[in-house]
Amino acid sequence: MASVWQNNKLLRKWEQKNFKRIANGDFNYNLAFPLEDPLVIAISNYLNIKREYIYVGAGSSQFIGAIVGLKCWNKIFLSEIEFALYKRTADLSEKKIINIKGITTDEFINSLKKTKSNANDLLCISSPRWFSGELFSKKQIKEILENFNGTLIIDEAYIDYSNDEKGMLGLCLKSERIILLRSFSKKFLASGYRTGYMITKKEIVGMRNTIIPPHSVSSYSERFFCELLKDEKILKAFVETREYIKQNRDLIYNNLKSETQIRVIKSSANFISIIFDDKELMEEVYNNLNDLAGIQKFDEVVPFIKIWVNNEKFSNVVIARIKEILK
Repeated sequence: MASVWQNNKLLRKWEQKNFKRIANGDFNYNLAFPLEDPLVIAISNYLNIKREYIYVGAGSSQFIGAIVGLKCWNKIFLSEIEFALYKRTADLSEKKIINIKGITTDEFINSLKKTKSNANDLLCISSPRWFSGELFSKKQIKEILENFNGTLIIDEAYIDYSNDEKGMLGLCLKSERIILLRSFSKKFLASGYRTGYMITKKEIVGMRNTIIPPHSVSSYSERFFCELLKDEKILKAFVETREYIKQNRDLIYNNLKSETQIRVIKSSANFISIIFDDKELMEEVYNNLNDLAGIQKFDEVVPFIKIWVNNEKFSNVVIARIKEILK
């Protein structure tokens, strides 16, 4: 079954057409003037924000390692169910970790309200959430900032699959307590290029010398995305591709949301998660799905199956196979 995610002919065709221009190797990096980095300029123009707020790095993972590991933090607050790199980095940096429970965003905020924090603490969340794809609303983020006294990382790797691609950019540009992480790998189905960016008004001493091309991002990847961000035709095509994925994601949600044996949270990402109270039932469902591309299972905190969405045929097969087990 063809995969929208792994067989992106649109991107491959565009790259082949533009390869000579992208790969000509004439990027002239001057490390004394990092704000003149071509990709920083391209992102600044694309988002219409100041270069000073933009940092380029090798995907969200490099930013997670760099930011979470900073000496300035007292405690690291993490969602109990989150991308494991946050916890691994905090452990390696010997940080005190505060786990916040909550399967839904509302549950998470209610748990956070019961904790104490100070200005030197860091809270890391993803929106849409890595676990379920649920999106934090602007009202919820404001509520978090009212109840948490430190700095907030919002990992928006999947934001382009929500109904508000600007995400929390507006709030970020108004507050020095917010750090946004963004990834090109999800936006353009281009994970192999290892390129992302961070937006923040917070002054982080020495950070631009820690995360700086060409040490972190290849000149080819930099030029690749500089060219991509200027091409209105390919940008429009990717919007259509993402809309297609969103339709097929919602197809799964709408067909499974009323099933009483499982729990499905409405996703704003390019995946959807099926949550189970019964591990045996999860194993049975997983065994009926695992020959399909893009099926993962997790059971460290709560048992769930993560389904990476691609085409309509795939979604209908997933629905039929899950209902076959649940009937």
